[in-house]
Amino acid sequence: MIDGPKRLLLQLMIVLAICGTGRLAYATEAGGDGVDQPAAKAALLKAYPGLFTISGNVLTWTDGTTMVWDDGKARDAEALLESPDIEDMFRYVYPTAAEGALVPAEDFDPGRIRNEAFFEKLYGASAAEVGKHIANVQWLPKLAKKTVQVTRIFGINDRLGKVSDALEAMPAELSRYGLKPGGGFVWRPIAGTDRLSVHSFGAGFDINVGFSDYWYNNRNKADPKAHIPFKNRIPLEIVELFEKNGFIWGGRWYHYDTMHFEYRPELLLYKKPG
Repeated sequence: MIDGPKRLLLQLMIVLAICGTGRLAYATEAGGDGVDQPAAKAALLKAYPGLFTISGNVLTWTDGTTMVWDDGKARDAEALLESPDIEDMFRYVYPTAAEGALVPAEDFDPGRIRNEAFFEKLYGASAAEVGKHIANVQWLPKLAKKTVQVTRIFGINDRLGKVSDALEAMPAELSRYGLKPGGGFVWRPIAGTDRLSVHSFGAGFDINVGFSDYWYNNRNKADPKAHIPFKNRIPLEIVELFEKNGFIWGGRWYHYDTMHFEYRPELLLYKKPG
């Protein structure tokens, strides 16, 4: 017969074994960084159909180019921005407008993490390549009478046109947010970095510079590591119009850019079970 202390030790070992198995199962299904691998791969394939396949840890484009899905490297928030693999783009689940007004947690940046090589394959690796697909969109043609430029790839120009039509039909207290757009396509790095802005690919759009709030302008200049207070003036009704057409909103980021929208259907499709 097992005495009390030995019985207690045996029970503890069983519990630890079960918990350890559970952690291993989670790491296998969801990835050690919390990404649900099957869900992320399915979202990417559905967002950009027919352009590539994903088998195991390799993404293969139709021209034969291969990319590593997950390089296995652990990355902090800064490294996620500077050198993410493709899987890292799904590190955070994007919360849609339907979830209401939210204040992003520190370093929660769903969409700011972009594997640049992946986007260069989607849209072009130079201003000249991207420029071949740029189209003019009449933005709020009756109210703002502006012309903005975005890519035709994935019908982004038509999608933005639908947003424009819907916004122009809204009451004046909402449509006014689109009267001074900040623009779309421009080949440039993100300010203060060597990383290309998604505007470089013609897949980004800034709705109104007059109602913009940007994290960099609201940071504590004396203490760069201090918490950044969240600010926003863009109504969620407008955000919802963009999301219906495949765009995510920079107002869901801790490092927020509230006038910014970009075409990222994969993040709208990606949901982790439970």
